[in-house]
Amino acid sequence: MTTTSENKNLVRRFVDAIDRHDLEAAIEVVASDLVNHAALPEAQGAPGLRLIFSKLWAAVPDQRSSCEDLIAEGDRVVCRLRVRGTQTGTFQMATLSLPATGREFSTEHIHVFRVSAGKLAEHWAGRDDFGMLRQLGHAPFTEGAR
Repeated sequence: MTTTSENKNLVRRFVDAIDRHDLEAAIEVVASDLVNHAALPEAQGAPGLRLIFSKLWAAVPDQRSSCEDLIAEGDRVVCRLRVRGTQTGTFQMATLSLPATGREFSTEHIHVFRVSAGKLAEHWAGRDDFGMLRQLGHAPFTEGAR
């Protein structure tokens, strides 16, 4: 059984690795069978993280992530994450492709992790993807629209 402090440190290591674009270091703290409730069924486990972040970093090579708040209780850790970057590559999503705009974005996410046996075993996320797409010029509403 890990302590809440150890669980928070595990999430910090994960976020720091993602911020550095060090996928191997991020994978080290994730269970190989990670259940990612925020991803498609074909993007589960450690292989799913590889797929997700390779696509993200191809579209936003300067992406930065910082944990603004970190709260833990029992086996759960919640991180309020700030994500920023510039879309200089194409977003290749499962059902569509969004061309590079060269525009910057800054958005917040809420991530919830369940820790088991010293690894991140389960993940949920609330992301402002629409806000990011709007900032990048991909959404039907632009700045100033009401």
